[in-house]
Amino acid sequence: MRIDTTLAGFSNGLLLAAILLYALAMLCYACDFAFARHRLMAGLTDAEQAGRRSDSALAEAAVPSLVAAGAGGGVPAVPAGPAVPASSAASVHPPAAAAPRRHASRWPAGFWLRLAFGLTCVGVTAHVAAIVTRGLAEHRTPWGNMYEFIAAFTCVAVLVLVAASIWQRAYYLGLFVLVPVVFGLGIDLTVLYTPAGSLVPALQSYWIAIHVTAMLVAIGLFIFGAVTTTLYLTAERSQRRVAAGRPSWSAGILQHLPGAAVLDRLSYRSILFAFPVWTFGVMAGAIWADHAWGRYWGWDPKETWSFITWVVYAMFLHARATAGWRGRRAAYIQLIGFGCLLFNVIGVNLWITGLHSYAGMS
Repeated sequence: MRIDTTLAGFSNGLLLAAILLYALAMLCYACDFAFARHRLMAGLTDAEQAGRRSDSALAEAAVPSLVAAGAGGGVPAVPAGPAVPASSAASVHPPAAAAPRRHASRWPAGFWLRLAFGLTCVGVTAHVAAIVTRGLAEHRTPWGNMYEFIAAFTCVAVLVLVAASIWQRAYYLGLFVLVPVVFGLGIDLTVLYTPAGSLVPALQSYWIAIHVTAMLVAIGLFIFGAVTTTLYLTAERSQRRVAAGRPSWSAGILQHLPGAAVLDRLSYRSILFAFPVWTFGVMAGAIWADHAWGRYWGWDPKETWSFITWVVYAMFLHARATAGWRGRRAAYIQLIGFGCLLFNVIGVNLWITGLHSYAGMS
């Protein structure tokens, strides 16, 4: 089938534009960290945020009076009045939990954050268009080699970021997710680039749209989960150092992020969704292998490392269900699983010869 070289070149241009837009978005996210005066209390409702501000204001108002009275300063002591029952106090100053619950805005606050998120959305639109035009130029599913595969799963990672930003208000993750995406796309476009062409015979099957698509979605979610887990470990370590009275180099950055518990929960949810998708992809690959090679499983390097990755992430989910292994220990297991995934995606494809060697550079 004839390849449309003009459309393929347009696809390359769109992918380069996506990289530049992501890079500008990274710069804007960094400017938001550096110049924004607001401090996001991500993961809290408006009522909870108002409660925290109210508690902080009451504390600031009470401390000077207590200090002055205790030190014998010039502020006169206020005579103690009759004790107010707890029920009456609650009616005068209702707790934050009892405050009316308003719908929290899902859109970013602040100029730099809005600009960064807008550039991210425009970038991922160009990224999707680059993948679609590549497929139209080749008249096939556009993930038949390493170049197309990396372009596709990095796109999924950014789509996950956009979805988490809108539904979970996780705009603070933009900079950290885009760093590996831009780096991966830069290597993909310069080192791993493969001209548009037809599929090798072994890949000419409708299973490529089932098996490989499932793997792409799972890898994008795993990338998001690994980035969030790394931030969780950094935040958790910083909290321990501050509690022990020791300085923390990451405190300046972490003041823009939610607490470690919020990051841990967001990471866990991404893996909880990615794991069954990866499981389905492995099963679909086994069925495809039976159609192509006459056996479901042959311990090919790609099959072996896909299974190893599955086992490690299964261990992570089991650790999360075990009280003594939650937190840091489970996070380390997840990062080990992500390391296995990276070797499966990059190392096996490029450096190990097997039945899946066609997935590497041509």
